[in-house]
Amino acid sequence: MIRLRTLLALSSLLTAVAAVGCSTAAADTTGVVAYAASSTGSAHAASAGGTSALSHRDRTKSSCHSGSPVKRRAHRSSKPRCAAATRHAKAKKPVVPRTALAPSSAKSAAEAAAKEAATIANVLATPCQNTQLTPEPANLPLVRAAVLCLINTERAQNGREPLQPDPRLEAAAESHGKEMLAVDYFAHIAPSGETPVERVRGTGYIPNGEVGYVIGENLAWGTLTLSTPETIVKAWIASPEHLANILEAKYQQTGIDVEPEVPTALAEGVQGALYTQEFGVIVH
Repeated sequence: MIRLRTLLALSSLLTAVAAVGCSTAAADTTGVVAYAASSTGSAHAASAGGTSALSHRDRTKSSCHSGSPVKRRAHRSSKPRCAAATRHAKAKKPVVPRTALAPSSAKSAAEAAAKEAATIANVLATPCQNTQLTPEPANLPLVRAAVLCLINTERAQNGREPLQPDPRLEAAAESHGKEMLAVDYFAHIAPSGETPVERVRGTGYIPNGEVGYVIGENLAWGTLTLSTPETIVKAWIASPEHLANILEAKYQQTGIDVEPEVPTALAEGVQGALYTQEFGVIVH
């Protein structure tokens, strides 16, 4: 019997001006190297004979140190068990308490709020198309659009403005997706040591060392019916730590890559798809 499998990984890297200040080495119970700001939980039984594994970030038990990647063999359990990874934020400028708004400022704030509400309402009124497509070379633009629509719908349902596609973030996502296939791995940190922030920086999205930025990344792969945009996004939403990236209000832009295959070591000869989503915002 062919096993349907889906695997998720999350990296939420919050930085400003400087590179990530620390990394975390985490036990990886699926046999996939996961470290820095990423960790992967153990596999558990899912519907339709499938399995899935989720990565979680535990803010109360996270640690900050450098270390080597750790590998473990995959196994099943009745529910996911998660390893922790750190989440770091560093403001570019100190926050100054605001005084009462002047009338003109209050009017501007009201206009901005009204515009935001209208934008969110428009997203909620627009149904997502092609959400059950199985990715293949000919339909990848439709699949990417479906993922973005589903992500923005979830944001809108939670009062967040929609993310706008950015070609530089898409280039970063595509380079990572293609490298994972070529080198046969599934992790946020490349075997070369390249991090999501370094990938994004290489596209020119981060213009210089004088600006602040917030960068995040969600990864997933699935086979057969578990490889559709609807299934992948539902799995991300069901994971609190992936959902945290999706609903982060700071993010303004995104880049999505979908590859119509899965790293060889994971696919077991079954057709599937590999998803990479980058999130970002530049803070001037």
